[in-house]
Amino acid sequence: MTEMLYRNGVIHTVEPALATAEAMLVRGGRIAAIGAEAEVAALASPDAGVIDLEGRFVMPSFIDSHLHVVWGALYLREVGLREARTMEDVLARLKTYAEAHPDRVWITGKEFSYGYPDLPESGFHKSMLDAIVPDRPVYFKSGMAHAAWANSKALELAGITRDTPDPDNGEIVRDADGEPTGWLKEHASKPLDDIVPAADRAELRDALRVAMKEANRLGLTRVQSAGFDDEMVPLLAELLAEEGLSLRFSLASVVEPDADPQTVIDRVALWRQTLDPAFLDGRVIKFFMDGVLESHTGSMPDGYADRPDEKGLLIWQQDAYAAAVARAQSAGFQVWTHAIGTGAITAALDAYEADGENSRRLRPRVEHVEIPTERDIARFAEIGAIASLQPAMIYPRDQWLGMEGLWEVRVGSEGMKRAFPLRSLLDAGAALAFGTDWPIVDLNPLVGIRNAVLRQSVDHQPEGGWVPAQRITVEEAIRAYTLGAAHAGHVERDEGSLSVGKRADFIILSGNPLTIDPDRITDLAVLSTHVGGVEVFSTSAA
Repeated sequence: MTEMLYRNGVIHTVEPALATAEAMLVRGGRIAAIGAEAEVAALASPDAGVIDLEGRFVMPSFIDSHLHVVWGALYLREVGLREARTMEDVLARLKTYAEAHPDRVWITGKEFSYGYPDLPESGFHKSMLDAIVPDRPVYFKSGMAHAAWANSKALELAGITRDTPDPDNGEIVRDADGEPTGWLKEHASKPLDDIVPAADRAELRDALRVAMKEANRLGLTRVQSAGFDDEMVPLLAELLAEEGLSLRFSLASVVEPDADPQTVIDRVALWRQTLDPAFLDGRVIKFFMDGVLESHTGSMPDGYADRPDEKGLLIWQQDAYAAAVARAQSAGFQVWTHAIGTGAITAALDAYEADGENSRRLRPRVEHVEIPTERDIARFAEIGAIASLQPAMIYPRDQWLGMEGLWEVRVGSEGMKRAFPLRSLLDAGAALAFGTDWPIVDLNPLVGIRNAVLRQSVDHQPEGGWVPAQRITVEEAIRAYTLGAAHAGHVERDEGSLSVGKRADFIILSGNPLTIDPDRITDLAVLSTHVGGVEVFSTSAA
């Protein structure tokens, strides 16, 4: 049916001119009318289908502005470690998985935490993994993917020995005798990344199907992928041509410091020229400027509170980076820069500001923005740059168990007031977009919305909230996950809110997040998800 009238609902449009509507008419995959029920119903054709919402809450579907689709898809078929609460739990999960998959040559997993209550003082060591799986390589990526943990067999296959020098922008952690411990920081894990067998095309296609269904179940209709998409793009193009997609994708490719930016620009240009932009939008050139605070690799020019002599990493030289940014923007592509520490955020904004008019037109983005300076908070609006944050990472007790308190140790009391500064960014006029960095944290947008509002774990820690001055409202958080994310991805004319002419991408929720206790937001369920007016997910309660 090409025309459908949704009536008798509470429709949150995310449009200031019409905050709430009673009815919505969908025709040809787009919104034909929205507003008071009598007015909208009068515009429906006689044979239009009618859905009685029975007072249910309708809103624009969610857009995840930062995630890694391939990693997330593969996470669903590997050793899932994000939910592990202790080192004992991590090792138990490894044992269970190894026994259940005796034919898997490599055992891989993601999202273990940097600090568990029962982690030995000596830290992560290959011997812990060897004791469970001595005869097969085991390779785990940490939460935020900026460190890795490998057993002896994996190190042997990668050729990492006591004589292997540390790579640029990386460290092979060694014991007192100079032997690698199996703990690898940043680029030190690359030899392992290079030899882990990749999923074959059939496996990856199946994994992408599962990932799309999971995204739809959680109310997502677009994801903006944060790089490493090159192997995924042809598979998505095949799936779109053969069976259609239930999820829209914004696609990115990464420029490394030793690579030719033009090669990446040409690659993304080919995506733009050959793919259907409604579902596969080739738009983004991605850079990494630093690492993460948890492993002391985020750029902190004034040093870390717990290690004042450590400054972290600046992966790019400023002149080379600024030139690459200008080159990408001159070619009409949006630039994203991973920048977590103070120094990296400043470096990204400096390059964007130097490219003036192009930046104002193309809205370059800073990804993560964990601890900007006061001056840089103000510069986002001045430059026209997007602040892209992942609110589920705020006080990570629920996501990386055993890691609460680690961020404060790294930054110290002086920087805490600027920790994930959502309120300050909005008050300064910055454009804010929310995502997850999935599989780094939970894909569920409601988790991020609750965390942005309360800044508190599900067991209500810390009491009073973590840097509560940076809390935002539920409405502001929803906007950052809908219209804000659409604006950050240059699709706000078609998506992100419910208004006439836009794509009919919307969800029906089991309750109203604007009126319930914010602590109960994650109790809400997505009853149905619609892409271009087509229902791609529903529950029996829908």
